[in-house]
Amino acid sequence: MNKLFFVLMCFLTGITFSQNKTYYNFAVNNCVEESAEVLIYKCIKGSYLLNYNFTTMESETVSTDKIKKPIVLIANATWSAPCWGDVPTLNKMVEKYHNKLEFIVIFWDKEAKVKRMAEKLDDRIKLIPAREIDKVKKGYLDISGFVHKLDYPTAYLIDKQKQFVNVKRGAATPTKEVGWDEVNEINTKNFEDFLSPILN
Repeated sequence: MNKLFFVLMCFLTGITFSQNKTYYNFAVNNCVEESAEVLIYKCIKGSYLLNYNFTTMESETVSTDKIKKPIVLIANATWSAPCWGDVPTLNKMVEKYHNKLEFIVIFWDKEAKVKRMAEKLDDRIKLIPAREIDKVKKGYLDISGFVHKLDYPTAYLIDKQKQFVNVKRGAATPTKEVGWDEVNEINTKNFEDFLSPILN
């Protein structure tokens, strides 16, 4: 009798806990505030990732619910200079943390345009171009059902329980005043800070 009671309590606790979860797409689509900061801190952080079946450049399916490591999910666009500025740092992070983290990059762009950036990115990154069925328009990106409403690049840090724990927007890019060495230093520090909730 005690065992049955214990099992029943565990089951009910699990149901209650799962019913209290707010999932990412619901949180983003129902966020009443328009500013990026409020969207991130009041709506995205703390929400949970549903399963998404992304299709890679190689036509392989990546199901997020089958990934056992924390996920770094990045929304990217080949027309964005900061996305190009972040490439060396992203490769460095993959080299350093690929055993601890899964790196996925979803693109605004179709496959033909992604190929140019793909040549510069580490092969261990899962690259997800926009397909014909995906919704791509100004201020809105829907890749395999995952909705993105922020700028480019935006990185989402998702823990093993599929909860969003951090968001990083933007990246430095070289200018006449700032060279690649300084850009890489800035972007590396920002990326390490972004990953710290999972790695520390």
